[in-house]
Amino acid sequence: MDMKQEAKQGIKQDAGKEAKDTVKEFEAQLRRDVDAKAQIILDYENTLKRLQADFENTLKRTQKEKEDYAKVAVARVLVKFVDIVDDLDRALNVLEKTQDGEVKTGIKMVHGRFHKILAEEGIKSFDSHGKKIDPFMHEVIEMVSSDKDEGIVVEEIQKGYVMKDKVLRAAKVKVSKGKAK
Repeated sequence: MDMKQEAKQGIKQDAGKEAKDTVKEFEAQLRRDVDAKAQIILDYENTLKRLQADFENTLKRTQKEKEDYAKVAVARVLVKFVDIVDDLDRALNVLEKTQDGEVKTGIKMVHGRFHKILAEEGIKSFDSHGKKIDPFMHEVIEMVSSDKDEGIVVEEIQKGYVMKDKVLRAAKVKVSKGKAK
């Protein structure tokens, strides 16, 4: 081989080596770019998952708040029914002393319907007489002397009602001061 050909071949090898190096650099840059884009995609996916979870939690919280508000609204209306039942109880007590059977029967029917509606809604009265005072269930109207221990309900002025496990209306009661000494 002559020198010219050797020089040409050397140039070709150098050019080939430069081209290979350029391709390798380009491939490395592409890998870095792909890795960076993959990380960006991963970050977006994580952000999306967090946003989805936040949205679902917000939906659940909003639904619970609506349900709680509805329960409070229903309870407020039902307390008014409880007051009507008390009025009917008093009317029945007065009517027991009269002779008008039809009026008594009518009021008893209305009274029974109210109790049925309240029961369907999970509302029931509770008996306080002879029980220890509970500040969540009793409103003390008066402290009286009696032969009962201190803190015992001796008279129920107005019935208390619970709705499921929650006090709808506290009973108004008279409570013993304790045994006289």
